[in-house]
Amino acid sequence: MFSDRLQYASVELENLDAFHSLIQDDHVRRYLLDGNLFPREWSEERLRESQSLFERRGVGLWLARDNTKELVGFCGFLEFPSIHPEPQLVYAMRERFTGKGYATEMARAALAQARRRTGFARVFASVDAVNVASYRVLEKLGFEPVATQRGSFGNMYLLRLG
Repeated sequence: MFSDRLQYASVELENLDAFHSLIQDDHVRRYLLDGNLFPREWSEERLRESQSLFERRGVGLWLARDNTKELVGFCGFLEFPSIHPEPQLVYAMRERFTGKGYATEMARAALAQARRRTGFARVFASVDAVNVASYRVLEKLGFEPVATQRGSFGNMYLLRLG
């Protein structure tokens, strides 16, 4: 999978270390993981969940690299049953790549893959209210808020596209 400036590879056992390095990144952990630091086993479990989601629904997690092959972040879909039963769009990147449109580019690429599959007429995402930049990305893509829940940082919005 490719987009204008990025190339993507599904998160697999052979790139678990790259994925885990992102999970350990302070900027990635800030909102996506509520600041928590997780061991490599946690990342491996997310990898297995992603593989299962690929098998069942045709989407999962992809690592995103720029044209120099530098690891930018990841994007795709994960399941958070406590928030919503459908897989949710997720994306995260190292801080030095923020403010350059990469989040929007990664989210669009993941959405394009989902739209090629059945069962993705509506796509969901959740974001903490304090994560203004991510909320703006989702708005730009056409997501609209459908519910508010209590999150680790106050309000957390569930948004829907379609």
